[in-house]
Amino acid sequence: MHVQTSTNSRLQLIASETDRLYDDLIAVRRDIHAHPEVSNEEYRTTQLVVDTLAQVGLTAEVLQIGTGAVCDILPEESSSAEDLIGLRADLDALSIQDGKNVSYRSRTDGLCHACGHDVHTTVVLGVGLVLARLRSAGLLRRGVRLIFQPAEESSPGGAVDAIACGVLDGLTEVYALHCDPRTEVGRIALRVGPITSAVDDVKVTLTGTGGHTSRPHLTSDLIGALGALATETQLLLSRRIDPRSGLSLMWGRIRAGSAANAIPQVGVIQGTLRALDEEGWRSAQRLIPELVSQIVRPFGVGVEVSVARGVPPAVNHPLGVSRLSEAARSVLGPEGVTTTEQSLGGEDFAWMLQEVPGAMARLGVRSVGETVAPDIHQPTFDVNEECIRVGVSTLAAVASRPADPLPRV
Repeated sequence: MHVQTSTNSRLQLIASETDRLYDDLIAVRRDIHAHPEVSNEEYRTTQLVVDTLAQVGLTAEVLQIGTGAVCDILPEESSSAEDLIGLRADLDALSIQDGKNVSYRSRTDGLCHACGHDVHTTVVLGVGLVLARLRSAGLLRRGVRLIFQPAEESSPGGAVDAIACGVLDGLTEVYALHCDPRTEVGRIALRVGPITSAVDDVKVTLTGTGGHTSRPHLTSDLIGALGALATETQLLLSRRIDPRSGLSLMWGRIRAGSAANAIPQVGVIQGTLRALDEEGWRSAQRLIPELVSQIVRPFGVGVEVSVARGVPPAVNHPLGVSRLSEAARSVLGPEGVTTTEQSLGGEDFAWMLQEVPGAMARLGVRSVGETVAPDIHQPTFDVNEECIRVGVSTLAAVASRPADPLPRV
């Protein structure tokens, strides 16, 4: 009976504090949205996080890399930063022009929070404010670490640098949310196992002697070689990699030449390699240079292949999904949790999940009844701000529940 009473008191306080803070958190989100900063330049956003947490007596330390911050919230009776639950948010914006006509439209030309990181930061910041209140009421039973990570939109992602700064030290489980316009507001969406995919950047540079298009036999057909790469590489990969890996190599950019009657000396083709599982991803990384060389050999061109290290799939721990699902239902009701498919998008939270078990959930941001909403990474992407209330209450509930450390699988 005492446990149930304590749980009810905890959940009631989470609900009341989240409601009390709601308008302020919307203002914070809009402020961050209006002042976007790209990867590793999130100085203003970092300072906003530090200052806001300081207002409730919490100390956030800026990471040694200069942006991003970490803040431990320990129960009154504990001084040990061990067996902690981690909550991660990402800070950076994208190099995209804001296409929305709203009061909080980006004030920085060419930059926009088109992926929802302004929401992620606001949610974890709000959780910190709620947990501070829980602690003062004697309802926080376990230590929590807030992780505000820079440079998610870079490759291999700012999570790598944050981990090197020690943000995972002492953690036994870690959680994150990501805005999802496919899911209605009021819900989170989960799946056990991989929820995102592996992603690498691929760049191939071809070189030749160049020459007049009237005498192609005296030079190397560099444009023909680029065309062969664009059409044949994916086909050959699909015959060499297990199709269950869901491998996808998509070219997004080809650049060569400046005149219609001149065969260029240099050409570049760039794209992304994606895979649903790590085995297929690693195999493709090894195979691409070999296949590219074989494809262009008949054209007599020089070739340089770069497969830049990206991110592995983000793999959700079964018990982490269970705990996050249970927490969400406790504050959102039985309809507050739904399922989601694995995305071919990349997410550097994957590096954290490789070190510490936990889970990432999709945070519904699409207004109820709205059938079409702009996707992430589009200039008009926006959210129903009720998602902030959902995110804060869900993460506060999972972070404040007493539980044994999450076992590794």
